[in-house]
Amino acid sequence: MNKKQLSHHIGNIDDKLVQQAERIPDYAMRHRWKRIRQLCAAVAVLALMISSFSLGATVFAREIPVEQETLELEGVELTLILPDSWAGLYSVERYNSSNYVVYNTKIREAVSEGIDLFDGGVLFYIVCYDEPMTEEQFVENGLDFTAYRYILATRDKTYILHYASDVQYDPEDEEQVSIYTKMDSEIKDIQFIVSDVFAE
Repeated sequence: MNKKQLSHHIGNIDDKLVQQAERIPDYAMRHRWKRIRQLCAAVAVLALMISSFSLGATVFAREIPVEQETLELEGVELTLILPDSWAGLYSVERYNSSNYVVYNTKIREAVSEGIDLFDGGVLFYIVCYDEPMTEEQFVENGLDFTAYRYILATRDKTYILHYASDVQYDPEDEEQVSIYTKMDSEIKDIQFIVSDVFAE
């Protein structure tokens, strides 16, 4: 039945009322769409939960693939996963019981007289402070005397990567400049695993 037929059968009805009657909302359809949206939201939340659990399992996994270049620092329960391109190019030496200096072996041999541990080819230092600190506390204590990378803090230690603060290569030797600048630019890619994070 169209508007004219309805108007004719009922009598003289205002066209405005007829138009309103034609536009009555379909509440059943609205309810179905609401359920579909809720279902989609629940699926999205479930997918996020699964992916975050997977990511967490990957990040905190203690197994390190054998093919990766790793550097285990004894005494501080810290393992560094280095860029693969560093294989055979670096050395590490321990100083002050729980601190380490990582340097390029070839540059060290070329520019250092072998007397000073901190002279020539130094890429960075790993310093293990014997107290837990947030990054803000680390700065407040005045320990940010060089450019640094805050690694993390455990129950009783804080791990910091300090960058070399001066030129560590012969600027006139293009090969040294190239090697050092490449390795220096890759320091940001180093990943860390601390074995005592979950220790009791």
